[in-house]
Amino acid sequence: MSGGGMRMIRQPVLVGILEHPRAGTWLLDTGLHPQLSRLDWKLKLFVALSRMRVPGGLPPSGPLDGVFLSHFHLDHAAGLCALRPEHLLTSREGYESSRLGSSMHIGWHPKLWPEGQMERTQWLEDLPRRNSGPVHGFDLFGDGSVLAVPLPGHCHGQYGLLCETQAGRVFFVADAVGHTYVLTRGLRQRLPSWIAADRAAEARTQAWLRNLLGWCWIVPSHCPTAFLKLPVG
Repeated sequence: MSGGGMRMIRQPVLVGILEHPRAGTWLLDTGLHPQLSRLDWKLKLFVALSRMRVPGGLPPSGPLDGVFLSHFHLDHAAGLCALRPEHLLTSREGYESSRLGSSMHIGWHPKLWPEGQMERTQWLEDLPRRNSGPVHGFDLFGDGSVLAVPLPGHCHGQYGLLCETQAGRVFFVADAVGHTYVLTRGLRQRLPSWIAADRAAEARTQAWLRNLLGWCWIVPSHCPTAFLKLPVG
């Protein structure tokens, strides 16, 4: 990160469980899956060079009522191939973008999309719009407790999830920002910005998120600091 020197850090790949009193239990992103290394040699090489620790499978967490997918990148959505959810909420723009170009360029592989999943998918852009303070998004469950919020820049069709919880507002921002320090200390991230679909949009999104500090707890998907602060159990 610019302003903080350059060094390699270990980054978690965070997924979340959302329990809603009416909509049930939802998985927020799916994380990695061993299927990645079996799809083609390019992905096998990518996993090896990036030193990804790909788990043997998704941990059992009981029955799921649905999956929310923030965006179509391998480390956030590869587990979709194993879950085959009955209800999937994700972005139409993100899905359409994932079908363009080479798999390495877009960060996705079409074989990870389960057969027949289209009939079990609802697009975030079709949900009713709703506001929560300074945040504008799409109302997942019709009660304003969970909003899908567009976070442009990192890739096309990326959405975060703003949740009203018993512990307060929690905003899962996916890869809109790589580390909490980018917001709290004004540092610039190097590698994520190099591969961003729109660097100017990414910078605008991060400036907007910085203004939300103190209003909600912001959780980036790869932030070691956020990982250490997450409640366990």
